[in-house]
Amino acid sequence: IGDAHVPLHTVSNYNGQKTGQHGIHAFWESRLPELFSDDQWDFFVGKAVYIADPQATFWATVLESNRLADSVLQVENRLRHVFPTDQQICPEMRGARLVLAQCRAFCEAYQRNLNGMVERRMRAAIQLVGSAWYTAWVDAGQPDLSDLADVPETEAELQEQRRMKMLLNGGKILGRHEEH
Repeated sequence: IGDAHVPLHTVSNYNGQKTGQHGIHAFWESRLPELFSDDQWDFFVGKAVYIADPQATFWATVLESNRLADSVLQVENRLRHVFPTDQQICPEMRGARLVLAQCRAFCEAYQRNLNGMVERRMRAAIQLVGSAWYTAWVDAGQPDLSDLADVPETEAELQEQRRMKMLLNGGKILGRHEEH
């Protein structure tokens, strides 16, 4: 469901390989959320709703994503022609590695020119995933799920919990490094 909200997942030019825009998939799907999701985007989308016709809803999602694919490619292409080349790709530290990534100003311009498309698609994905789960629960007869908390964990799950506790107690940060 989440992938169906990504416009480039609906076209054969999914990574800009046919238009000289190699890497646009990660730019749209990873770089923009990496820069803006924590402090600018809102992922509280409200309550899940019952989906009367899941198949029609899922196909409508794919078709909507497909309608947006041209904008994803055209806006980036237009910006590459008006932004100074040295302000498009910048060196950036990722942990101990120096990598090249789209410059923040270029990303801001892309996001602005897409009119918040990435955030809207992510919000729609969250809403639809929740609604799909809710619909499945309703269609299953609304079973009582409170007993699931008492389901015994597998040995593999217990080992993973012990490993995570050891890492935590060892002072290692789990997840993405946060800059403050």
